[in-house]
Formats: sequence, structure tokens, C-alpha cells
Amino acid sequence: MRELDPRAATNPLFGPNRLKLGLFGVNVSNGCAVTTADERFHATWAETLAICQTADRFGYEALVPVARWKGFGGETNFNGTNFDTYTWAAGIAQATKHTCVLTTSHVPTVHPIMAAKQGTTVDHIGNGRFALNIVCGWFAPELEMFGRDIMEHVTNTRRNGSTS
Repeated sequence: MRELDPRAATNPLFGPNRLKLGLFGVNVSNGCAVTTADERFHATWAETLAICQTADRFGYEALVPVARWKGFGGETNFNGTNFDTYTWAAGIAQATKHTCVLTTSHVPTVHPIMAAKQGTTVDHIGNGRFALNIVCGWFAPELEMFGRDIMEHVTNTRRNGSTS
């Protein structure tokens, strides 16, 4: 039998389940659905808290927020209402007992020292159940709010000259 990682005692991401279950996007309006349906998710604190506590009771391993600084506008204003991921994680960590609570952090918008300090605080609140989801960002209007441009990237070139 494989030895368990000692972090498994507090953080289910290090537990024995090979398949981890999680919820993504319960901190933003519409979740991950671009829709105008009346029944769409409106991301109130009461609603997101109830969803996360239910997932916690049912043994989900992860709660992963979407890092969003502004909505997309238009008829749906997709993700227009949203909770900051660090403060959201602190509130959810305090209100749950089992699930790992992540925050999502854009590299160009949050200084690494600030991310470390805030993440450590959330980890203490959640008794070792914190993890960090680091992303580069892709929505130019958000990054422009911070005076940043989309970072250039290199396309992989295969030996036969095709790109991916």
C-alpha cells in the first residue's frame, strides 16, 4: 500500500482518491454558462456559500474560483458579478470543514509577495486546506485595467514544421 502524503491529513487534494472532484466558477455570475435564462446563477454570497457547504458535506475535494476583474458586458454580462478570489476563499475556508479551497490569481495583476501573504492567511483560516491556481490571464480589457498587455507567447513547432 502506498504511503499517504502527510498533507492529506488536512488537505483532500493530497488524499488517496485518484480522481478529485471539484466545483469551478461558483464565485461568478452565470458560473460557466453564457446565458440569459431566468434560472441562471446570480452569484450572491448566500448562494455561493450554500453551494460550497453542500459540496463540502458531500466530500468534494476542491472549490476553484474564476479570477474575473470585470464582466464581459452585453446582454448576459457574463461573469459581471464576481467575488475576488482571495477574500472569497477566506470566507469559504472559514465556512467549510473538508474541501480544499483554492484561489485563482493572474500573474500580471497580483504581486507574488501579496499572493503569498494572502494565501498563507487563507491556509491558516482553512487549517491547511488552501491551494493556489496560477493563471496568466487572457481577457485584454481586464489586464488593461492594471496597465498590462497580454503577454506574448511562443507557438511550439514540431519537427515536420507544423505548429500546435
